Formats: sequence, structure tokens, C-alpha cells
Amino acid sequence: MPIHDLSYQHWAGQWTSHPYRWWVITRQGIALLAKKKSFLVLLFLSLIPFLVRCVILYVAVVMGRIGFMKIDAKFFEDFLTQQLFFTFIISIYAGAGLIANDLKANALQIYLSKAITRRDYLIGKLGVAVFFVTLPTLLPGLLLFLLAAAFHSDLEFLQQNAWVVLPIIGLSLIIIFSNALIILALSSLNRSSRFAGIFFAAVIFFSQILESVLGALLRTGSLAWLAVRNDIVQMGDVMFGSRLSFQVSPWVCGLLLAGLMLGSVWIIHSRVRAVEVVK
Repeated sequence: MPIHDLSYQHWAGQWTSHPYRWWVITRQGIALLAKKKSFLVLLFLSLIPFLVRCVILYVAVVMGRIGFMKIDAKFFEDFLTQQLFFTFIISIYAGAGLIANDLKANALQIYLSKAITRRDYLIGKLGVAVFFVTLPTLLPGLLLFLLAAAFHSDLEFLQQNAWVVLPIIGLSLIIIFSNALIILALSSLNRSSRFAGIFFAAVIFFSQILESVLGALLRTGSLAWLAVRNDIVQMGDVMFGSRLSFQVSPWVCGLLLAGLMLGSVWIIHSRVRAVEVVK
């Protein structure tokens, strides 16, 4: 009888598909999470601050009770920083298992044996995390601004606050990619989504605790940069032109966030490369 070679063979077909192959992975990841009722409940809860601020806008502008709350750049900055708790929870829920589950099931070889490159795989997985962290940050932030402009009967609000759109986008992107890249890096280091979530919580909460303890012991506020959340808040203050929340250079906060994101990219790239199928 003839003996057939059933060992692994690398895909050797012609690459004819469009450059958006990564979207298949992103779309599937979004669809899987959208089927989980508990996750949908979490997304709804994350929209409550947005709904509350819509009511505040209506009361302050339409009903004429301007003194109720000042609708300025700080109003939008506070909303985005308020959403940091929800982005933390959503990042764990949506991102902890993105790569860890594939490592556990040895599915990376299956992905990379198809007409999908390592870049397609990474962008596809990142797209899932970015999509869900965008929902409580960038989208409602821009919608809040549009509602504020619509509620005003003249163009004075737009003339004075049109520049606020850029900080809303900028701070949202910092929140989105810092959360998405860090959770994805931790997911690539573990075969357990549970441990990836625990390590992500440790990064966020331990940095906050460490900053508080060292700051109290040394009686200084110059160590605020040790906490990731503080770095994000400080960058928001710079972008929105608000009074700085911490006694630390914004450059230090920006460099730390950039280092965390670049380091996360390197970890993700290295981990996936380590298991990539070699021709």
C-alpha cells in the first residue's frame, strides 16, 4: 500500500486576496464576544456615564441652567478619565484571551499555515481589543461634543471649543492603545486568559499602589509617573489645557506610556514569531 505523508505542510498557494485579511480575525473576535450576554451588560454599564452627561448637557444648555455645570474642555476631559475604570474591565474581558487561548489550543500554527501573515494575525487580534475599548471612549466622547454643539442655538460654542475635538481624539487614542497593547502583550505571555487578566490588573493596580506608598514614605508627589493611570490623566491635562493633576513633567508621563506601548509591541511580535511556522 502507498504511504501518504500526513505531516505538516506549509501553505504554498498564491496570495491573491486583498490586504485586509486581518479583518476576518477581527470580525470573528467581535462576533464571539458580542454573543456573551455578560459582556454586553458590561458595555451597557460603561455607557451610563455618557447618558448621565447627556442629561447634564440638556439641563445646563437647553433648560438654561448654565450654572449647573460649565460645559467646557474640562467637561469632556473628565468624561474620558472617568471611563478609565470601564476600559480596564473591558480590556481584561475582551483582550485577555485573544492570544492566550490560541497558544493554549496550539492554534497559531493553524492561523499561520493559511494565507495569513504574522502581521495580519497581530493586527486582527489588536483590532478586537481596539474596537471594544473605543466604544466607551472615542465614540461617546465625540458624540457628547456633537450634542453640546447641537444643543446651543448659535455658533458661539463651536467657535470657542472646536479645538476640543482634537484632544478628545488624542486622549481617547492614548487610552485605547495603551490598554489594548498591554493586555495583548500579557495575553501573548500566557496560555491562560485568567492569568493574563490577573497580570494586567497587577500592572494597573500595583503601579497605583506603589506610587501611593512611595509617595507617602518619601513625602513627594514627583513619583506620580509610576502609576499608569496617572500618566494618562497627566497627558489629558496637557492636551485639554487643564491644570496639571500631578507634580511631574508631562514628558516623563508621555515617555513612560510610549515605552509601555512600544515594549508591548515588541513582546507581542517576539512571542508570535517564536511559534511562527517556518517554511
